[in-house]
Formats: sequence, C-alpha cells, structure tokens
Amino acid sequence: MQEQRITAKMKVAEVVKTYPETVEVFLKKGCPDMRKGVVKLMARIMSVKGAARMHRIPLDGLLRDLNATIKLRR
Repeated sequence: MQEQRITAKMKVAEVVKTYPETVEVFLKKGCPDMRKGVVKLMARIMSVKGAARMHRIPLDGLLRDLNATIKLRR
C-alpha cells in the first residue's frame, strides 16, 4: 500500500476535509481558518502551494509539517 502524502498540488479544502488535524498546522503557520467564510471558498480552488505563496510560508516546511501531522494518525 502506498503511503498517503499531502502534496503542493492538492487543494487546501481537500487536505482539510481529509485530514482535519491539519487545520492547526495551517493556523500556526499564519493562514486564516480555511473552514470559514470567503476563505472557505478560496480553499476549494487554492492549492497548498498557492496558500504558502499567498501567506509567505516556506512551502517545504509547510509540507513537512502537514505530512508529519498526518503520520501521527496511524
């Protein structure tokens, strides 16, 4: 079985829906709560890479922290 991973191309809404525990990572990194209001709509079309760019978060660090968080699920 292939290990599930969050990638830069995934939509933020997909990540948050599949892995609710990642919301805390996004918040700690400086993203707004992507589950509410207009931002929720943006999360449907915005990739993880786009969110990192918009909020000036290093993409590698964001992906590392998101994937570390989902590994704790096992």
